Amino acid sequence: MAKVKVLVEVEESQPEAFAVSASLMESEDDAVRHGEKLLAKLAKLGLEVLDDVAPVPMFAPEVVAGAEDEEGFAAFAAEVESDDAPSATTVVSCEVDRSKLDKLAAQPGVTVWPNSEMAFFPDEHPFDLARSSGGLDCRPYLAPSTIAQIRTMLGVEAVWNDGFRGQNVIVGVIDQGIDGTVYPVVGGFARAGSRQPGTASIQTHGSMSAANVLVAAPAARLYDYPFLGLPSSGGALQMFQAILDQRRRDGTPHVTNSSYGFTFVPPQSSQPNHEAWNVDHPVNRKVREVVASGATAFFAAGNCGSDCPAQGCHASAIGPGKSIVASNSLAEVITVAAVNRHHQRLGYSAQGPGRFAEEKPDVAAYSHVYANFGPGRPAGGDESRFDSGTSTACPIAAGVAALLLSAVPDLTPEQVRTALIAGAIDLGQPGWDAETGHGVINAAASYNLMRS
Repeated sequence: MAKVKVLVEVEESQPEAFAVSASLMESEDDAVRHGEKLLAKLAKLGLEVLDDVAPVPMFAPEVVAGAEDEEGFAAFAAEVESDDAPSATTVVSCEVDRSKLDKLAAQPGVTVWPNSEMAFFPDEHPFDLARSSGGLDCRPYLAPSTIAQIRTMLGVEAVWNDGFRGQNVIVGVIDQGIDGTVYPVVGGFARAGSRQPGTASIQTHGSMSAANVLVAAPAARLYDYPFLGLPSSGGALQMFQAILDQRRRDGTPHVTNSSYGFTFVPPQSSQPNHEAWNVDHPVNRKVREVVASGATAFFAAGNCGSDCPAQGCHASAIGPGKSIVASNSLAEVITVAAVNRHHQRLGYSAQGPGRFAEEKPDVAAYSHVYANFGPGRPAGGDESRFDSGTSTACPIAAGVAALLLSAVPDLTPEQVRTALIAGAIDLGQPGWDAETGHGVINAAASYNLMRS
């Protein structure tokens, strides 16, 4: 009988949820045993607890926001360890017979959520990286830019000249893993027996993201949060829980970068709880918890724009109103579109309005850069190989945020968004538009506006 992977959320009051979660992430065996204990009452339904994701605690809104005179997760911005917190429910990664899904969902105190695979492009990269070679807007694209050209366009030297280069700021990269022999990885997610932070290949999508963070903020440091196996809802959930726990312990990372998304969206009638349709899917809630803790979260808009969508984009996810969905469209995150250095939108860049917040993307940033890939770059390749997609624009924007935070460390996520929008170079019609948001970010303008 066909089986399906799901995330099962059950009611569980856990007074010290972070301590329990951290210990379970250390041991696959303990994680499975804990999951089986939580789901013991559902044993008759034949649930199999998987070891790909440790059980993840979810927190009540009043715990996240803080009740009365309490700070809630905003206290996690401090550089000292914050108190643990009680969880209300726990999410367990499972496999179940498809025929028993309805019966499982009908159980009291149980919510069944999809554990969906993120974007996977056949014959390309398993994230949202658009392979390309030369030309304007759509294939063939114009020639890529050098790092020096992008730094000039961003105006970063105006900030550097005042002594700020991203120092003392840590960016968490939720991706495919980073090569720590090339890029400054100083921590991240690790489990005994699995790949450690900074041990991925220089050829990975994560290494590309790392290179682009450092375009604007060369003194920033990185935390590596690699998906274990193919990127999935459960994998993202675990990575963001690890980030939240790190924030609780010492206030880092200060910024997160997520350059992934969906290239297919199932009909709402068939999967109403899919993260593209339900804002309360555990992944969407966990991302909001991270932002509530004071970390600014950047998401790539995606590469399913209507002009020249990336290979693998399904009609259900292409074009205005359909291509920015799930966590990428949350009001709390900063969603980034892609342009070239001539301020022309790259035709694959996803278009708003967003599914959950209409004014998505928020801003645009540069892509098509010789940073990780290309002649003389760490990953090598000829002139036809370069960093591309909204996957490149997003970490470049995250790097600008790191640069601003090194100058003004106490900026909240909303203040970072305000600074980027205020300094953006407006394109097209005045104000927000569905293709490039509020315009192309400019570090110098945002910095000068903050100072004044």
